[in-house]
Amino acid sequence: MARNADTLTREDALQYLRRFPAQGLAAVAFNLALVLASNAVVLWLLMSGRLRSAHLIALVMTETLLLILIARGTQRLVPRRDWSEQPKPWREARGVLAFALFWIGFAYSLTLVMVQGWGDALALLRSTGAWTKAGLHWPLLMTLATALVHAGGDLAHYRRHGGPFLSSVSHDAMARYLTLLLGAIPFAMPFFAVALGGFKGIELLRKRFGESPVTSVVWVLATIAVGFASFGMISRLIASGVNGWGIGYVCAKLIAEVAVACIPLVMAQVAREGR
Repeated sequence: MARNADTLTREDALQYLRRFPAQGLAAVAFNLALVLASNAVVLWLLMSGRLRSAHLIALVMTETLLLILIARGTQRLVPRRDWSEQPKPWREARGVLAFALFWIGFAYSLTLVMVQGWGDALALLRSTGAWTKAGLHWPLLMTLATALVHAGGDLAHYRRHGGPFLSSVSHDAMARYLTLLLGAIPFAMPFFAVALGGFKGIELLRKRFGESPVTSVVWVLATIAVGFASFGMISRLIASGVNGWGIGYVCAKLIAEVAVACIPLVMAQVAREGR
């Protein structure tokens, strides 16, 4: 949408809001509640053993590829001049793509070793029956049906209002892609969430109560405590094995989906302030 990858203008935000009108904080809060609920279900399935780690990884990878293909295919039905953003030349994009594929392949290969999931992963590669036995076909069919409905809505909106063409399917694809990238370092996500949340809380308290010889000592001790708590939590997750990995991966998935769900708030803010 923007003129380059590092620029988001008020015009970009207004174009986005014409396609996806701002629904206010209540709608965003409802979407965030759905994200929390769905990830709570995924975590429960992992912790209860009803969903294996390798199956979740395979599901997210397949959904990512499926959504990207649908988003790209839908875009091809629109004249290129009306695309919201022109694709980068292949010589520029191939380096980023190669790094992403290497990172995902390397990181998840190690993950499958850690969670002892290579047997499940190889079974999925050898037979489609393993997918149905694991029940993965149902969420895939739901993802496919939802994506096709959204793609139809995108094309219908374009035919009524003209360009630029904005794809709602790309939002879901972005959430899955971010999940893959962040989920490759699952233990880092809870660490950053606790550490950054703790440090931000200390910063707010310092602004509220100010600095003095006594409070300065308190802030230093609180900072040390947050650091110890963050590293201690990571140690506990790693020691918990598969369950610890599941908590970290779902945390990464939650962060990715929350980030995408908050895009309307960002666009509304840019539309108001112009930056």
